[in-house]
Amino acid sequence: MFIKKELSKEQVLLKISLPLDGETAVTFQEYLDELLAGPHKIITFDLTEVKAINSSSLGKILLFRQKLIDQVRTFQIRGCSDQLYSVFKLILFDRIIDIKKERTITI
Repeated sequence: MFIKKELSKEQVLLKISLPLDGETAVTFQEYLDELLAGPHKIITFDLTEVKAINSSSLGKILLFRQKLIDQVRTFQIRGCSDQLYSVFKLILFDRIIDIKKERTITI
């Protein structure tokens, strides 16, 4: 399930609570496109409940991040499992994306 919540005029949160794999790729891309077209300067993902992520979804996140940079907007991840955080560190996502394991924003 994907839940999008506007936190302010400047910030929006997307909470994802299912694996980001082949089955969810189309829906995930639709949300990314919607967020890119929106007005929010800060976009936050809550991945606390994401149990798995595939390379396609990782690529979508990288492309999404780059498009936000081009638009002078900010992307961050607040909340992810220990396992997912380990994956992010292994592939050096934590060096290019602001990632915190703990969830600091709730829906």
